[in-house]
Amino acid sequence: MPPTWQPSAWGKALTSSGDWKLALHGDSVTVTLGGVAIVTAVEDVEAVVVTRGLFWSQIRLEVGEWVSRLYGIRSKDAAAFERAFAASLKSLQLRQRSAEFDAAARRASLD
Repeated sequence: MPPTWQPSAWGKALTSSGDWKLALHGDSVTVTLGGVAIVTAVEDVEAVVVTRGLFWSQIRLEVGEWVSRLYGIRSKDAAAFERAFAASLKSLQLRQRSAEFDAAARRASLD
């Protein structure tokens, strides 16, 4: 089961955040808002901005013109999402560079 994040019960009640959930799985991130899932490739996310508050934080995801602001998440959970997203993106970029290197090495050995 992929890691998921959502607002805490108190955060949901006190910030009027609504019902949302974030999930990272493979090379994609899923934002579920009111039961509707929006799946985006990790590499297509232009910005992840975590604004930390005293008790709860806000996560803002930007994908093209689509911006999602997710309120009411515990600050430590928001930080965990930020770290997990960064690790997922770094892993993807490493795999892409490795594939490019392998392709270049194959071309060089054919010459």
